[in-house]
Amino acid sequence: MKKILLLLALSSTAWAEPASIIRNSDLREKPFLDAAIVGQLSAGNSVDVQARQGAWMQVKSSSNLIGWIKLLNVRTGNSTESSSGSGFGALAKVFTTGSSGSTVTTGVKGLSAEQIRNAQPNPEELNKLIGYSASSSDASRNAAKEQLIPQTVAYIPLDSQAAPSESNSSERRR
Repeated sequence: MKKILLLLALSSTAWAEPASIIRNSDLREKPFLDAAIVGQLSAGNSVDVQARQGAWMQVKSSSNLIGWIKLLNVRTGNSTESSSGSGFGALAKVFTTGSSGSTVTTGVKGLSAEQIRNAQPNPEELNKLIGYSASSSDASRNAAKEQLIPQTVAYIPLDSQAAPSESNSSERRR
């Protein structure tokens, strides 16, 4: 049993992806902006990426702090690599990864079909969301405070037979 646990511990560290912090960032307990801050990471710090979730990465710092950071604050790859992007190493990187490493592209995808199928209601989060709402009187008071002027905006017709505008009709012909 001890051998299996040791193997699992070693294999999980082997899967960690080296990265570096590109701007001073808060390290959070969970992958949410309102989660508790467990530490600070400075630009240039080296970390190991443990997991990814949406726009967040769970990282382990050199001081063994583990937490979540926004992925836009992290550059993956070996932080000791040359930033010049020249030479045989850069050429080898193009062949092995398809990237020279000179550009960074970040994307966040939506929910997968499986995640949507397996979604469960979360009444606690719904109550939290409801708690953010403003009453009609609060909204009116804040609008008056900011000197906002009420305006009536016509609804967009849902009828598919509605006459298209000139810009829409040219797009439909394409």
